Amino acid sequence: MTIKNNNNMNSTLSIRNNHLYIEGCDTVELAARFGTPLFVLSETHLRNNLREYKRAFQAHWPEGEVRVMPAIKANPTIAVRRILTEEGAGCDVFGPGELECALRGGVPPEMISVNGSIKDRSIIRKAISIGARIVLDSPQELEICNQVGEELNKTARVMLRLKPYLGDLEEKSDFLPQQEIRELTQTIKYGIPTSEVLPMGPRAMALPFVEPVGVHIHMGRHSKKLSVWGQLIDSYVGLIKQLSELMNGWIPQEVDFGGGFASPQDKETRVAVTDYPTPTLDQYAELITSRFRSAMQRHGMTTEGIMIEVEPGRGLHNETMLHLTQVHNIKRESINIEHQWAEVDTSEVFLGIMGVNPTPPFDYVVANKADQPDDSCFDIVGVTCNAEWLYQQVPVPELEAGDIVAMLNTGAYIEPMATNFNALPRPGMIVVCADQADLIKRHETLDDVFARHLVPERLKNS
Repeated sequence: MTIKNNNNMNSTLSIRNNHLYIEGCDTVELAARFGTPLFVLSETHLRNNLREYKRAFQAHWPEGEVRVMPAIKANPTIAVRRILTEEGAGCDVFGPGELECALRGGVPPEMISVNGSIKDRSIIRKAISIGARIVLDSPQELEICNQVGEELNKTARVMLRLKPYLGDLEEKSDFLPQQEIRELTQTIKYGIPTSEVLPMGPRAMALPFVEPVGVHIHMGRHSKKLSVWGQLIDSYVGLIKQLSELMNGWIPQEVDFGGGFASPQDKETRVAVTDYPTPTLDQYAELITSRFRSAMQRHGMTTEGIMIEVEPGRGLHNETMLHLTQVHNIKRESINIEHQWAEVDTSEVFLGIMGVNPTPPFDYVVANKADQPDDSCFDIVGVTCNAEWLYQQVPVPELEAGDIVAMLNTGAYIEPMATNFNALPRPGMIVVCADQADLIKRHETLDDVFARHLVPERLKNS
């Protein structure tokens, strides 16, 4: 979808003098200054999104603290984490790489949640030694936590990652429309199977170097329907009640609701179904907190003093970034068919999209012709040896070499998925704040691409 007026763009984007601006920066000038392809992040938009999450949940949860724990996987960039750290956010990390990113991003260890399956002794040791919290994914991890805690003479603070069963829910998943949400949430590997977690609760209470502080769930982006989220919370609390009875009345003091809530515009390349209304953040926060409160009361458990957490990924990041690419060549066919191609210097392998895209994967603006009429049609094709149909026969102004195309809503899970197919160096990233722009991830070089390659001595002279 091409964008032709400011009403269809977020508040940090505008059109001035025929050029697309992000905050106070001309995207055409940014492309010339930093080179393309290029990811461009709005710091103001990111900060505002984080503040909105805090405000919405704090408004609906007077019982205790609210902590926003953004999923670092959505944009694992150290400078991005520095911005979120300044805003008081903790973070959810998966694996040693993301834990390192969090620490280099200045996140206080006590606000880091070490999540994910197959955690080995080394990451558990590091988490316990620095004071980070561990989200358990299996009984084995519980035992390792106690063993390492004893070795370090430190108590491991742990949460149990639950898999509530949504038995009455027949809704299909937005992510995989051929499957039901209740099936997917049970068959996906993450989380502790209920048959294993129920005996784990009492075991965690008995272990001397483990402190069970809370519980965790993560449904993911399966639905925007508040009714689905409500059923998730009801099932969550039902499982908490079962654990409480087995753990002599234990009540979690830290309750994490995970991520998966859609971004406001819900422009998604990885979700199949988005074409129905997106609830507001306030509606989501009110539903989560009120449903949790009422379910806890119904089961005879207090909510007083409980800290609640949310882990936005796409909801926080998706609309904060755009991607700039330059047209390098124009091709035209007029004998066999009428067709035009604009070859650009980015690729599907940098953007998390593959193959044929009958619908434009991202809203787009020809950044240096933003006010000009869409009086032509082009395929916009990428740079690898794949077909690279980024856009097929989309309306645009007459394109020529040197034009800059901006792809919007590329802030979540796009750049981290970039690969080096065709031995291509991956794009850099900048952050803009008002009229200031700074490089926060340099463009890769060919030396970077081949830095891990080794040639055995016996092949060097062949």
